[in-house]
Amino acid sequence: MSYVIIGLIIVACIIHSVLKKSKETADQAVNDAIVPGVMNTLFDDVQMHPEGHLLDVKGSNIPLQTYSYLNSSGNICFRYQGHPAELCSITLTEVNDYIDENNDMRQTNEQEIYRGQWMCCELGETFPTGFTFWPRGKLDKIFRTKTIKTGYEAFDKRFNLSCDNEEWVMYFLNQDRMARILELMQTAFAEFAVCLHGDGKLDLAVHSGHHFFEVGRDRNNPEALKQRYTRELKWCRDMLDVFISECRKILLPGTGASLVCVILKSQKNNRNKFCG
Repeated sequence: MSYVIIGLIIVACIIHSVLKKSKETADQAVNDAIVPGVMNTLFDDVQMHPEGHLLDVKGSNIPLQTYSYLNSSGNICFRYQGHPAELCSITLTEVNDYIDENNDMRQTNEQEIYRGQWMCCELGETFPTGFTFWPRGKLDKIFRTKTIKTGYEAFDKRFNLSCDNEEWVMYFLNQDRMARILELMQTAFAEFAVCLHGDGKLDLAVHSGHHFFEVGRDRNNPEALKQRYTRELKWCRDMLDVFISECRKILLPGTGASLVCVILKSQKNNRNKFCG
């Protein structure tokens, strides 16, 4: 009898594997027909299967739960307003060993602890330092670091901010920018975190619980898929807009020295700022 049960279990596993593979193939076919058009409408120079990568999750400084291994997939490179950028989907898995009380044998349990959408963009300029902001909540006890109060109550209530140069980050992350971030939070499809690095790379992580271009329940509704993909990508693009700026060097008369003029763009307010 035990052999019959084992045989039935094996057959069930094979059927499940075949059905899963068939579903994945069907989902890929749907996305092959939709995703390139959506990406090319929103971005330039889209590379659906890039050879190199800009995005580095481990070097992003985005606070994450402790995990055993990381999987990135669906990388797409593109340009936005002339800036090189990349998106990908991230899955983090935690692996724990335990002793099965029934047979005293060591077992392994794998649990997915994070699934989300990441985007990075090279802004084409350097900064005195970098900063990170992430939502207040369960990570506060895990990611212990010195944080900064901006004095903007609505922002401080919702986000932690970390930077080793408080004066500069308050200059860069001005009230107009924080207000725009809060506006985007109202339309966000999940919690998000942002890190701007000193070398000018911007990382955006959205803990949505799903991947970019995850078909889900809309498998038989291509138009709904297209609308959802477009809506999520437009939101990410709007967040990039908060930080994208143009820079040009100005030679100071009679000194031979130069300053970088950074034109900080805001939907509400355009202003020129200078930094050394």
